Amino acid sequence: MLLALLVVSLGLDPAPAHADSYVPISGAGSTWSQVAVDAWRADIRASGVVVNFAGTGSTDGRSQFIQATVDFANSEIPFQNPPEPGQQAEVPERKYAYLPIVAGGTSFMYNLTVGGKRVRDLRLSGPTLAKIFTGKITRWNDPAITKDYGRALPNIPIVPVVRSDGAGASAQFALYMRSQASSIYCPFIRSKLHLSGSACPSVSFYPQFGASKAQVGSNGVANYVSAQYGAGAIGYVEYAYAKRIDFPVVSLLNKAGYFAQPTAGNVAVALTKAKINANLTQNLESVYTNPDPRTYPMSSYSYMIVPTTTQAPFNVNKGKTLSTFINYFLCAGQQKADKLGYSPLPKNLVEAGFKQVKRIPGFVAPPSISQCNNPALRILTTAPMPDKCSKVGATCASAPGGTGGNGTGGTSGTGGTAQPGTGTPTQAVAPDAQPTGDPLSGGQPQAGAGGPAAATAIPVSLADARAERNRNRLLYGISAGLLLLVVLVPPVLIGRARAR
Repeated sequence: MLLALLVVSLGLDPAPAHADSYVPISGAGSTWSQVAVDAWRADIRASGVVVNFAGTGSTDGRSQFIQATVDFANSEIPFQNPPEPGQQAEVPERKYAYLPIVAGGTSFMYNLTVGGKRVRDLRLSGPTLAKIFTGKITRWNDPAITKDYGRALPNIPIVPVVRSDGAGASAQFALYMRSQASSIYCPFIRSKLHLSGSACPSVSFYPQFGASKAQVGSNGVANYVSAQYGAGAIGYVEYAYAKRIDFPVVSLLNKAGYFAQPTAGNVAVALTKAKINANLTQNLESVYTNPDPRTYPMSSYSYMIVPTTTQAPFNVNKGKTLSTFINYFLCAGQQKADKLGYSPLPKNLVEAGFKQVKRIPGFVAPPSISQCNNPALRILTTAPMPDKCSKVGATCASAPGGTGGNGTGGTSGTGGTAQPGTGTPTQAVAPDAQPTGDPLSGGQPQAGAGGPAAATAIPVSLADARAERNRNRLLYGISAGLLLLVVLVPPVLIGRARAR
């Protein structure tokens, strides 16, 4: 009885008699965005929302969605139809929508030491990277590397590390090379795929060559490069994988002539030139050539592919779970993007993502965008300009083993990539601009336009805030109760003693 009176008097929030229940859902696909997805899944699990996810690569994720073995898929590129050379056309029977989930930079981890100290300030241009990943440059003391870096590196073999599985990261890198180093990439890919004429496809399955090593998943690439046996290795992964183990990544030369790191700020700046297709996929051609000196050229978005009908294995109960998860990461989850090694989605893509949520059967209504404290604009407007040492040809770079980075503010970003020309591109979308055209129509057949996501911190049916209030009130209540005992008990005891 006393406890009940304390609960009432202190205003504690009693646990709801019938807490929301959610059925588990499953997804598969991109390892590029998996670091963020895994963090979000862990965050929301405490409130009973169970999201199972297998990082099997973007290609496998799309395949599992087509085969109806998962409820959703994550990918950096859309369904491929026409297909990549040697692959089958990807035509799902289920209707779907694309929904961007986070932005980021595809980075190049490398393992180099000079005089026993790790090199942390390597800078390379796009063409030099293309030559490394097509077998034209095979040793670290190559003149092209020396020119980019500003000093000679040891005469040791380069070990390029590529993905052995179908990967959005491979496709994004291939898209970049096709655009910015076509004279290097196109002959290579034609030779490897035995293509004739002027064909020059981007590929999710990157071919092995020369001394290259192939690894499964972003984790596999990161683990190989960072291992003791990975001396001389260089591989491509989303920046989050390098950041979480404090491993150096290449500063990539941009159009303005500055070497930039894949920080959250540099990614956000770069993506102000992204062109958003009618189905919300992306065209990155103008990102590669963004003239802002802070730009990290290989920046992009990652996508979730969500069902828009209850065709098996999906149903309205799963729709409740999926939409609750999406509402969380488009809002609160984006606050973690920078810390995790990504860059948050801009406000306009969050709003587009919320529109896509409403197309999911059984959806839980998304929060108002005004409730989301979107960090994208803050990160964009505070991204520092590069210092003079980041300029191409500068001679003041730190020596090997220095802190490295040469970059430009922020902390990392990420995203996904799409085939240029997929859909009808609109004009470049500024951070808070709206995509041109109706994002809920257009796009590929059977697809409902997807909507990217952005950032913020709003709890989605989570009990954390209630629990915190209860803890605080309980502490105050205990303190008040003890004080009352000190004040009231002695007089009572004295009274009883006198009565005797």
